[in-house]
Amino acid sequence: MQIHTNKLYVPHNYPTKMSGKFTHKIIIKKDYVRIDGTCALYIQLFLDGKRKRLPLNIFVNPKIFDEKRQVIKGNSQQVKDNNLVIGQKLAEINHIAVNYRLSGAYLTLEKLLEDLNNPSSKVDFIKFCEKELEKQKNTLAKGTYRQQLSTITKLKKFKNSILFQEINNDLINELIIHCKKKLKNKDTTIQTTLKNFKKFLHIANKKGIRTELKFDDITVKSFKGDRTFLTPEEIKILYEYRESKFIFKARKNILDRFLFSCFTGLRISDIQNISDKNIIGNFLAFQSEKTGKFQKIKLNESAKKFINSNNEFNGSYTNEHINRELKFIAGACGIKKNITFHVSRHSFATNFLIKGGRIENLQKILGHSNIRETMIYVHIVDSIMNEEINNMDDIIN
Repeated sequence: MQIHTNKLYVPHNYPTKMSGKFTHKIIIKKDYVRIDGTCALYIQLFLDGKRKRLPLNIFVNPKIFDEKRQVIKGNSQQVKDNNLVIGQKLAEINHIAVNYRLSGAYLTLEKLLEDLNNPSSKVDFIKFCEKELEKQKNTLAKGTYRQQLSTITKLKKFKNSILFQEINNDLINELIIHCKKKLKNKDTTIQTTLKNFKKFLHIANKKGIRTELKFDDITVKSFKGDRTFLTPEEIKILYEYRESKFIFKARKNILDRFLFSCFTGLRISDIQNISDKNIIGNFLAFQSEKTGKFQKIKLNESAKKFINSNNEFNGSYTNEHINRELKFIAGACGIKKNITFHVSRHSFATNFLIKGGRIENLQKILGHSNIRETMIYVHIVDSIMNEEINNMDDIIN
């Protein structure tokens, strides 16, 4: 990852229309006295000629409220606690107003109240991410939503909160080190985390939240990624395990999904959505969750073995559970490879080409928009063939 800025961050004064006159103070509502002789305290806000009173849920005797100093008089613990609540609420309002002023955004009474109800989203980047992701939940593909939610979870483990004013080169580098050293993430996973970080920072910057490091200062690198695949012999070992009497029903159901993908190339997100409606005769028709493309592929006889008589998969499992179980299954079968569900897609693509399949047809089956995505499997097959040519040395050596 490269960051293209060495600028010193200084808040800018933008020639935008600034907020109107804003004042606030604590008032005591003396026109309504409760049975115990106390009256309610409110924060009274004035902005752009509009007034709003916010209840503090604090009730005191009018005689002990100092209207000039805006505090409750006395030394009891309750008085101290109530004054602390008042001070915190006033500080929160001031922080919001200052943030709008420095960002050049126009503060209205409606925006102020919204930020008070969700006090951290204008200040805390993690809270902002959570709020924005929740807004997009029904428009994002399930896989994309899970991926971005995973990034937010990772940020929470990195730091309890990330203030917008803290977002700079050092923070990004600390995040990369955290992902690499503590979480043992691969380069592709780290870049995905940065891509999602950049996305939410972009939204924040567009909404007028100014940060030292802007979203376009961050470049996300592209990696080819891990292309672990299973050989035909290893796939056969898994199939024999599936047929054995030692396998539990739930693991067999999970293995059915994996082996089905080994013979079709489907992603886990599409496997999870397959039902009898998607299978028409010898063909599987579906809309890819990741790309939104409609795809139609022919089912070979091997793939048909792994769906039941209703053309469906048995059981219901989360992606995370499936990947955990696949690691156990690989270990039980003596396969010393890091197995995740996506390995089945790589296995299909690699073995398809080894068996003589055409690259153009593979591109259509995998649903790649650009053939360059598919060409990586050609390079894998070429490297396998180059290795196998050395086996000829065994003849006379």
